[in-house]
Amino acid sequence: MSKGSMLGILVAAPVIGLVAVVVVIFTVIVGGGSDGASAAGCGTGGPAIAVESGQLPAAVGAYSGEQVANAASILTIGKQRGLNQHAQQVALIAAMTESGLRNLGGGDRDSAGLFQMRPSQGWGTLAQITDTGYAINLFYERLTQVPGWESKEPGEAAQAVERSAFPDRYATHLPEAAQVMNALSGTTVVPVSSTDEGLACSRAGTADPGELADGEQPARGPHAAEINQVIAFAKLQLGKSYVLGGAGPDVWDCSGLTKVAYAQVGIDIDDGHSSTTQWRNGVARGQMHPLSEVQPGDLIFWGGNDAWHVGISLGGNMMIAAPKVGDVVKIQTVWGTPNAQVWRPVDGL
Repeated sequence: MSKGSMLGILVAAPVIGLVAVVVVIFTVIVGGGSDGASAAGCGTGGPAIAVESGQLPAAVGAYSGEQVANAASILTIGKQRGLNQHAQQVALIAAMTESGLRNLGGGDRDSAGLFQMRPSQGWGTLAQITDTGYAINLFYERLTQVPGWESKEPGEAAQAVERSAFPDRYATHLPEAAQVMNALSGTTVVPVSSTDEGLACSRAGTADPGELADGEQPARGPHAAEINQVIAFAKLQLGKSYVLGGAGPDVWDCSGLTKVAYAQVGIDIDDGHSSTTQWRNGVARGQMHPLSEVQPGDLIFWGGNDAWHVGISLGGNMMIAAPKVGDVVKIQTVWGTPNAQVWRPVDGL
């Protein structure tokens, strides 16, 4: 069971006059994040919420138990994000098609969770994508980045996010989605406090992590999946402003971006927050390689042993970085005279 989908029994005792009334309800808490996201120092994608589901039916059509609770979570988070019923319908048919509204621990290749998201395609870690709050919020985030999603047919919009090999399956669940939405129309949302922080580590930006930029090379080797995830996270930050000391989710500096990007795969490259520290950590760990052998995911530095800038290689002569004040996170050519060595943090895996 993931931290973001915690099922339990809540006993409430409101006092009416002098009479204590005990109400037992089934409660679903969503919207938290994974430990990996929290460690990255990211914010939340919205306050955690509790779907107070004492009035949820035991079953709706072919769906029951966890499936009904997950459907309620999808609708609730959609409402919380201010999205209309069209968006909620798209999310529902996507989850119905991909997982049968179950938070699956695995699937085809590395797919997992409600929406069968894949870590290798930049959706997050396994812990994150099996956190229902994270997964639902990220699905909505990606949906609203699809140009013209509001006017697309629900099945077409779901396919634009999921990119399935079977695009026609989504629309077949529209009657079930309508039935579920009608049955759960009275779901109550109750804000609760949360210290978990998940979604912001994959928020914003318009780049598709699955697409290679011009001049970018594909990651290869035993740690290609981790490298792809690091680069995918960095691409999701494209266009965000450079602010000295920025470490997300909305502003970045060069070392903040690299630090949080590698935190996505559980690698702590910096116990502080500076390109100098990162350079020296790479040297101390014995994971440096010649610049002439640079590979995607390697960290490129400028400034010698007192490095003052760092970026993430996309292979060849391309990199992604938060360059300077007044600029934004962007993909650019490797410029000037970088250090003669690059750091390959995945060597430590």
